Amino acid sequence: MEVAQFFELCNQYPWAYVAIIFDLGVVFMNGWTDVPNCIATCVTTRCMKPKWAILMAALGNLLGTLAAGFLASVLPLGDVSQTVAGIVQFNALNVTLNQMFIAIAFGLLANVILSLICTYFGFPSSQSNALVGGLTGSAIGLAAISGSTNWFEAVSLNSWIKVLIGFFGSIIVGFALGYGIVWLIVLICKKLTRGSTSRFFKRGQVVASALMSLAHGLQDGAKFLGVFMVIAVMLKVGGSGYVPADFNAMQGMWWIVLPVAVVIFGGTLMGGKSIIKTMGSGMAKLHKYQGFATDIAAGAGLIVATVFGLPISSGTIKATAILGVGAQRNPRRVRWGKAGQMVLSWIAIFPGTAIIGFGLTALFAAIFH
Repeated sequence: MEVAQFFELCNQYPWAYVAIIFDLGVVFMNGWTDVPNCIATCVTTRCMKPKWAILMAALGNLLGTLAAGFLASVLPLGDVSQTVAGIVQFNALNVTLNQMFIAIAFGLLANVILSLICTYFGFPSSQSNALVGGLTGSAIGLAAISGSTNWFEAVSLNSWIKVLIGFFGSIIVGFALGYGIVWLIVLICKKLTRGSTSRFFKRGQVVASALMSLAHGLQDGAKFLGVFMVIAVMLKVGGSGYVPADFNAMQGMWWIVLPVAVVIFGGTLMGGKSIIKTMGSGMAKLHKYQGFATDIAAGAGLIVATVFGLPISSGTIKATAILGVGAQRNPRRVRWGKAGQMVLSWIAIFPGTAIIGFGLTALFAAIFH
């Protein structure tokens, strides 16, 4: 779909513009709240100053999102994008196209609202969980006002299975990789001097954090391009005959990638300083080699999840990698209470955003047609 054709269709359905603006707002929030997940350990172990670490993370997110967009524009979209796009299935509902865009818009707005709350209290928010929860709640809300007898028919069970596999899998894999990598480092370096290893891991952690930032941009960039894919498909088919197979409509829409990449870059530059403290030292005190192991574990987990098409939260896998690294040296030094609070907050994001998305969608979709 060409630029002119896309916006010509948007002019016919004003709520499409609202959905696009809200999607870019969520992209901004993603950069703002997820930057600590990429560089928190690098900052708290004093390998980099905060301003340079944030700039590095911003560039990594920019390049990762551009890479995701490039692949989406020349190849069939990856499974991560399709998983996110496939969460909502509006074609079975008796609603107008504008009402569908209302559901997308307020599902995204639910993400922003909860992210702001989490950031205010200094908790790392899971953008993946919030995005999935918000879209799910809005889809259920749209089904409710459509007169459907099955409110869940607009939600894809297959996409939700992938989301849950990614969520619980990232907790297990993050901890296991963190524990295993730092154990291997200790084994290899036990006969080396602290001075030589300290210099290596100081440089190595910068590289590992940069890699994680790039992997984060690739994973999360694909998610938000997936939302644009839904918008493009709905415009293309006019709400009639909309099926997941139509998701290849994103091909050729290279022009939408640049604003997404620029917005996530700008959001990352803002940085959530309070979350950096929570993620970097709130759960366990780390040395440079431990920070290196954490970033390698989290970055590798993000890449593996992306390869297998599983949308996961960088905050979840980074936090559990920190727990694994800390537990390898001394489980008593890990602040399990703080970690437990964070896990519960991530789980609570699903119903939290779903409730907000449901309420806003049911209200506005009933008023506007």
